[in-house]
Amino acid sequence: MKVSEYGKEHEKTLLFLPCTAEPEWAFADSVGLLSQDYHVIQIVYDGHGETGEDFISVEATADGITDWLKTHGISRLDAAYGCSLGGACLTRFLALGKIPVGRAVIDAGITPYQMPLILRRLACLRDFLGFRLIAKSRKILEIAYPPERWTLPGRDPVKEYDALATYLKTYSKRTVRNIFWSANNYALPPEPAETGCHITYWYGEEERKARHGNIGFIKNYFPNIQMCVIPKMDHAELVMLHPQEFYRQINEFMTHEPTIRNEIS
Repeated sequence: MKVSEYGKEHEKTLLFLPCTAEPEWAFADSVGLLSQDYHVIQIVYDGHGETGEDFISVEATADGITDWLKTHGISRLDAAYGCSLGGACLTRFLALGKIPVGRAVIDAGITPYQMPLILRRLACLRDFLGFRLIAKSRKILEIAYPPERWTLPGRDPVKEYDALATYLKTYSKRTVRNIFWSANNYALPPEPAETGCHITYWYGEEERKARHGNIGFIKNYFPNIQMCVIPKMDHAELVMLHPQEFYRQINEFMTHEPTIRNEIS
């Protein structure tokens, strides 16, 4: 696991847990804006980029983050953000409550499947094969994620997708398998720790159907969670492609009392 820090001069700390299948630089604009106000601690998971180790599990990642924070004298976080796989890691991190968090955003976080083992194994195989197919084919990558939508304004889509295609080839088979198995099957305590954290769950309007199971699970597991839908956006689109709006929404949540089931507008 690699840890990058930005804005270390600030007193308030924010843990940033990105989604998988995207390089560290894909979040640079959003992290840069956050670092104007926070000491941002950005995690690069094992198996991602040049960390040198395969990804093992959500549990191991959450434990590794906790150990790193304690080793560096951080006993409390003002804020935390986790997207997709990062949302899964943040869900477990919050549930264990070993390090209290003031406010947390779980952005389209993956939650444990509630289905028989055979179906979970088939789902893992489907996701594994889908990822490997996209990683091997630039054409399929562009069909799945059209460059005209998934490239920031002013960026060269050819260079961006060349870099992304190269990056995806660095994932080992073991890392890919472990990501898709663990993100959907990680363990949680029967009830989350009571730390007083204000938690919101974000999801894009265009991914509502895909997140249906996650939404139901998270609402039951964290009864006081604030549910927010992001209009006209898909999975992880806000944090990667709309950094200014992402920054505004984070600040809005961090500085105002949450309203249950409010909607991002």
